[in-house]
Amino acid sequence: MAEHEHGCGYEHEHLHEADGDAGCHCSGSGSELVRFSVTAPDDLLRRFDKQIARRGDVANRSEAVRDLIRASIAKEQMRTPDEHVIGSLTMIYDHHTGDLTRRLDEVQHDYTDEIVSTMHVHLDHHNCLEILALKGRGERVYELADRLLGLRGVKHGELTCAATKQSLGL
Repeated sequence: MAEHEHGCGYEHEHLHEADGDAGCHCSGSGSELVRFSVTAPDDLLRRFDKQIARRGDVANRSEAVRDLIRASIAKEQMRTPDEHVIGSLTMIYDHHTGDLTRRLDEVQHDYTDEIVSTMHVHLDHHNCLEILALKGRGERVYELADRLLGLRGVKHGELTCAATKQSLGL
């Protein structure tokens, strides 16, 4: 770590991570801020900037990213690993990516007790939509979603838990 003056105007430490990314720890008037870099395709960043501009309530890209991080943490805190949950997992993926179809099947076969039903839709020559109806102990349902959504080739996915035993009064 090396201390240096940076454009933010605060003295701070500059960390170089193993992957080459640098993080700046800035101490200012509020809580400590950490500067980090994110690599994204140009078209994705342009679309994100347009979304920020449309919303109008976000001052800049950094605040928009902070909002996304806060939402992700809040969603994670709502996980109920010990409760019975029901929900749906929606995925969009490119079935031409490596051996993705085989890996999706392999993971799903490890969770046959949690998967109630699946629907598979061919969107175009490359892309598929898959929706899984799920039920079971939260820990297993969330684990299944994490494993599937973490596979290379899955472009988008979301787990929505509709109810727990507690919220249904069971």
